[in-house]
Order: sequence, then structure tokens, then C-alpha cells
Amino acid sequence: MAAVSEEHGEVLTLALSDLAVQSEASIVILSDSGGNILAESVGASAKMTPTLSALAAGSFAATRELAALVGEQSFQSIYQQGEEFSIYVHGVGEHYLLLVVFDRNTTAGLVKLYVEKTALEICPVLARVDGQDVESAGSGETFEMDSSADIFSGLRSET
Repeated sequence: MAAVSEEHGEVLTLALSDLAVQSEASIVILSDSGGNILAESVGASAKMTPTLSALAAGSFAATRELAALVGEQSFQSIYQQGEEFSIYVHGVGEHYLLLVVFDRNTTAGLVKLYVEKTALEICPVLARVDGQDVESAGSGETFEMDSSADIFSGLRSET
């Protein structure tokens, strides 16, 4: 899972919020290819977003395998249309997915247009996220333990 600093997280969340407004989406999620959520903009209940993200990542992985079977290097997106809601999943770089849930009042073309625009905007941020480790993404606070301290001394029985 990618480590996202607070600064990068804010930039990504703002980009997803803009995407949600522009595309009139109810849910926008940025995840890694394993379905781990990096940022989200959720108008509805957030309870389902981890499951939604994980299932979309699995579906996208299966789609990549389908692409290989028909001789394509990969497919960049998946569109699933329902009666009330639709889902659009778009690959961003090699490791990330943008997932958008929108209702029937929004057109898929509008969503696709704004997803592609957002993907281009966040690619530089994701490249920086790829280059940082967990420590550099943290709050800057470190935890150190005095190695000379006998932390288990109270647990030993006196013999």
C-alpha cells in the first residue's frame, strides 16, 4: 500500500472533490490496485467505500487479464451501467484506480471527460507518493525506545 503524506492527501482529496462536483458523482475513490483507499469524496454513507473499492480493484484486475487474452496490453477503464447508478473505474498509471459512482442523471461521457482530466492532474502527486517511504509520509514524529531500558523487568518472577 502506498504511503500518503498529509500534504499529498489534501491535494488528492481536493482533486477528488472537484471531480465529484464537476461530474455530479455521489462517490469518488482513489485507490491502489489492491483496493486500498488513498483518498475519497463521498456524498453518501462512507461505510460501503472499502468494499466498493476492493471489489472494483478485483474487477479491474480481471479486466487486465481479459485484455491480455485478446492481445491488448491493458484496458484503461471499466464502465458498468445500472438502472439507477453506474460505476466508472479508470486506471491511473500502473498502480492506481479512480472509481466514480454516479446516478442516471449524469452521462458517462461527462464522467469520463472529468476522470481523464483529474487523472492527468493527480499523476505528478502519485509519482511523488510512489517515491516516498512510510517514514517520510508520516507526521514527522518518531517513536524511539531506549534500548538500554529493561522494559520487561516487571514481568519477571523473582526466583
